[in-house]
Amino acid sequence: MAPEVPHFHDGSLDGIILGENSAKVFLRQSTGEGHTLTLSGLETLQMEDFRQGNTISMVEVVSGRLPYEHSGLERLFVPPHPSAAEEYHAAHAEVMRKQSARIAAGEVSLVVIVPSYGANLLAICRTISLTSRDTNGS
Repeated sequence: MAPEVPHFHDGSLDGIILGENSAKVFLRQSTGEGHTLTLSGLETLQMEDFRQGNTISMVEVVSGRLPYEHSGLERLFVPPHPSAAEEYHAAHAEVMRKQSARIAAGEVSLVVIVPSYGANLLAICRTISLTSRDTNGS
């Protein structure tokens, strides 16, 4: 089961460390409290537009329900070119169906970080943990 994610609106995404099958995402709430979001059993991750001063609009973990139609799965599983043969479009549709079903079944979680400014992150992983971290020296 995915952890309850606190409110990160107007907080920041301070960094990310990628391992072979994991990622540590360093988040800070607008109050200054720092957190480490650990994604284990990482299957796919895509992040765009990482900048100095990444400001978060929202952090959401989707598991145990179908992701919204415009959740961003298309960014993780890029569709074929429109002129590609129908068999490639059908195969892509099947990948999208299977991944959505895995998320809905709670087998995996979809992590979505929507920015107000900067980094936009999507990931699918097996387990998620969220821990507080000392940010006095940061």
